[in-house]
Amino acid sequence: MSDTLSDGSAEKPVTRPRERATQPGRYSTAGKVLKLLEALAARERVGVRELARDIGIDKSAVSRLFDQFCDLGLAEQDQVSGQFSAGPGLFSLAAMIHGRDTLWQATEPILRKLATHFNETCYLATREGDQIVFREKIDCTHTLRYVIDPGSRVPLHAGAGGRAVLLGLPPEEVDQIIERTGLPQITPQTIIDPDELRRQLREDRSRGYAISMGERVAAGSAVAAPFYDADGRCRGSLVFTCPSQRFDIRRAPEIADSVTAASRALSQRLGHQLAGTAAS
Repeated sequence: MSDTLSDGSAEKPVTRPRERATQPGRYSTAGKVLKLLEALAARERVGVRELARDIGIDKSAVSRLFDQFCDLGLAEQDQVSGQFSAGPGLFSLAAMIHGRDTLWQATEPILRKLATHFNETCYLATREGDQIVFREKIDCTHTLRYVIDPGSRVPLHAGAGGRAVLLGLPPEEVDQIIERTGLPQITPQTIIDPDELRRQLREDRSRGYAISMGERVAAGSAVAAPFYDADGRCRGSLVFTCPSQRFDIRRAPEIADSVTAASRALSQRLGHQLAGTAAS
């Protein structure tokens, strides 16, 4: 619509509110939010006073919005300097937008090969804060299948998909997640004891993948392995799933090898050179 109003119609009244709204001190609430998010995206750290001066928004308004951003995980405040930087929620939003294009393009052929080989449903899951989000899937042809709706959010400790992400994180970050979440119980098989979870993660790290049976869905089994981006950050996991009645534990090593190979291939596709190692 803005293009249709740019053909010599600048003096029409309809354009004047838009011109005034873009001047310092006259931003709408949405405009203020956008300007602050742009600043967080463009700068490593920003201070309330300098930002208020630079973009012409009242300092108290900037401070209030940043407080809300922190509550939402969109920003983080340095306790020493008082400055703000982009938080995990903002990175997650950027990753979701970006991931709808390049991440799924990179993942789809790898995940399809895995799902086709075993004829079981496989998922792409990405980390979002203290949860994983199941983004995309390749279905099996069985009538009975393990179904997770795209967009479903799961605590990182509950099931193979999230635990595969935890094994890709430093132990101190895992401790912080345990403290924040309290490890809620999803099924009777969910690991809710912090020491037991740490022990399980040591085992998961030693082999490079996680396996679960009934930890998130009582009748479901899963095998998952983490994938990493070019900076060595664990972005999520690839998840093999099937109903527990169809899961042959004797094939678990074969399945795990295939899942970790798929995750390694995705990591390499994303530019990670030492895929599959939590210490990288």
